[in-house]
Amino acid sequence: MFMRWNKISRYTLLSGIIISFGLFYKSKNFNLLRTLIRKLSSLFPVFIKNNFLNNEIKNSVKIYFGSQSGTAEEFAKELKANLNDLFHIQANIIDLEYFNKEEIKSFGIRIFIVATYGDGEPTDNAVEFFKWLKSLNNDNDYFRNTKYSIMGLGSKQYKHFNKIAKKLDTFLLNFKAHRISETIYGDDDDNIYHDFEVWKNKFFLQLPKLLNMKNIPVYVPKEDIIELISWTDMSEIKLDIQYCDHIIEEDNNKKEKNIIVTENIINENFTINQQLLNNEQNKLSINNNSKHISTDIIGKFYFNHLTGKVISNKNLLKNVDLSNNGDKVNHINISIEENIIYKAADNLSILTKNTNEVINWWLKRLNIDDKEKTKKFIFINRNKLRDNSSVMNDQKDEVKNKTYNNNVNKGNNKKNNDDNSDNNINSNNNYNDNDDDIYVPFPTPCSVEDALSYYCDLTTIPRLNILKKFKCFIKDIEELKMFNFILSNNQRNTFFNICKECDMTFIEFVDMFMQSAVFELSPFLQLIPRNTPKSYTISSSPKESKDILSLTVKKKQYCIHSLRRALKNFKKNDMFPKLSEQKLRDLCSRRWFKGSSSYYLTEELNVNDIVKFNIKSSKFVLPENIQSSHIIMIATGTGIAPFKAFLSEFIYYDQQIVKNNFVRKGKRILFYGCRKREIDFLYEMEIMDALEKKHIDETYFAFSRDQESKIYVQDLILQNKELVWNLLQKGAYIYVCGNSNMSKDVNKTINSLPLHFKQNDKKFTKKLKKSGRYIHEMW
Repeated sequence: MFMRWNKISRYTLLSGIIISFGLFYKSKNFNLLRTLIRKLSSLFPVFIKNNFLNNEIKNSVKIYFGSQSGTAEEFAKELKANLNDLFHIQANIIDLEYFNKEEIKSFGIRIFIVATYGDGEPTDNAVEFFKWLKSLNNDNDYFRNTKYSIMGLGSKQYKHFNKIAKKLDTFLLNFKAHRISETIYGDDDDNIYHDFEVWKNKFFLQLPKLLNMKNIPVYVPKEDIIELISWTDMSEIKLDIQYCDHIIEEDNNKKEKNIIVTENIINENFTINQQLLNNEQNKLSINNNSKHISTDIIGKFYFNHLTGKVISNKNLLKNVDLSNNGDKVNHINISIEENIIYKAADNLSILTKNTNEVINWWLKRLNIDDKEKTKKFIFINRNKLRDNSSVMNDQKDEVKNKTYNNNVNKGNNKKNNDDNSDNNINSNNNYNDNDDDIYVPFPTPCSVEDALSYYCDLTTIPRLNILKKFKCFIKDIEELKMFNFILSNNQRNTFFNICKECDMTFIEFVDMFMQSAVFELSPFLQLIPRNTPKSYTISSSPKESKDILSLTVKKKQYCIHSLRRALKNFKKNDMFPKLSEQKLRDLCSRRWFKGSSSYYLTEELNVNDIVKFNIKSSKFVLPENIQSSHIIMIATGTGIAPFKAFLSEFIYYDQQIVKNNFVRKGKRILFYGCRKREIDFLYEMEIMDALEKKHIDETYFAFSRDQESKIYVQDLILQNKELVWNLLQKGAYIYVCGNSNMSKDVNKTINSLPLHFKQNDKKFTKKLKKSGRYIHEMW
């Protein structure tokens, strides 16, 4: 490498001397010539050294992300693009699930964009990475050559706000890594996108110093040129879709699927069956080893999930309006295969569909009729399509009846990080181009309706960098001017704040600011944000039934203000779109907020429907010595779900205790709160039956609206503080499940108990949590 740089230095010095002679020839000044040569000789080594270091740094920038819902991953992609635009840095994006400890050890800049999940835990894809960090001594040399910056993602709703980002910062400082710029802790409850911009600006201010740049590039998002464009001119739209007639199930296990192709297809999602293509000249000129690979972290779920069938879906509420506008809390039973293993109160991540109303709206805007929506399609590579168009035209008839085998890549399981190699990293890193693979947003073949139902977030307004790309659908120049204006650097914060205040949906945005848009399916499916799985606590136990699991889901729906106020604010800020009188009346009518997941599960999920899910371990695990352990359960509303699962566990273990002639010594207490006993007392029959049969010993109920003065579970805890305190002194375990406000109030109440018994212990609950005796889950 140094020989290469020496060669460059010789050529550069020679060029400088030639320039000097040119100046000498014009000026005939020998002193000027001598001075120039001396300056060139002294400056070039420094220039070469700095240039060498700059290139070393630029070639060693890696962006690691820890993401649960995909936000951190989207930030990583945006940062990669910004680094290329501003500094000509080709950064690599790495999913923390596939970190390589030897690669981390090498010289370079390491950027971490990490979210905090649940109660201060790392995201699923970052768990092993943090276990590894925890195992290292402070004198390890893995991070000695590391310069880093951290962007954290969290929510101030939770006590451990951005705990993972803070923990990572502490680890790296202890490991003698060098922090480049201030760590910023993004708040999802406020404006996490603004926090990301703040962090980027601070990072971009410091980066030039590492690169020995004299002029600091100013990060200003590019203003879009006002001109109508086509999606076919956008480099980020790398795929097209190809329809296929039908799918034939080939084997009895239904694991392999074959497609009969009725049109000219260039298919990179499937491996060509070589036995059928015995004539080499008739083969399509594509890579036969191409894989169908996920492009993002949510895709891991899409390509690797379990399925079950709904066997019942019933409303648990009593004396309520049974219409779609009424309240609902549903108990859903799902039949699963015998080989699927779960534990009581585990978490179920379920991929819910968009509501029928939303899907039908978008089908209409996409100009897709009832027949077309059932058509199945596959993704194809646009570049390969263009390259092979002439071949396809010649071979159209022969391709018609050829068979393609599904070769979906499911290599997303966690790797043993001790065995990680560069090859492991590259094979799982979805952001480094590989000509052999095709990167797709979700699995195909898939019907148009299923694509919109399962894989697209059709209600949330996309974040700025994604939303800007939707201008390719706008066909009216005046509308495009307004579109660019509201998303401009000076106006976008005002615009998004107005949207947030009124809970504006993407449908409403399109109705106002994209009326002329002509949406096409292929680019739409690639631009629209992905639908993320939602997590629910399993309210059943395999001790009761191994092949059935249950969920307890409350429908989230409430009336919200019309868009009248938003329209006034748009007008005030010169953002008012051109609207017909009828459209204006529609936008000013009454609106309902409908939680897309909960509404689908409670209103539109039917018996025999198939659901897609994965199972995750929960912190709600009963003590090993359940016979003698004291257990205190505290819940409100649907927070009763894990304790419904516990009831089945208690029944099973109590039967075993009796069978073996043992005596149960541990006490079981339940505190439960809801609004009205005659309406939303969930699982009343099961709870009272368990109480009668001594599977639980005592129950305390807080029906907040059954009397004039409201009463809550924390009030009941204080009323029974002697009982709770005595059990805690005997080693009791506390389990808390409910919304974040309730969880905070209960934590505060439990933490105050020592004061009632003349003890000064301000970290009482913290100690309980550390010892594993205070377990809570909240939302």
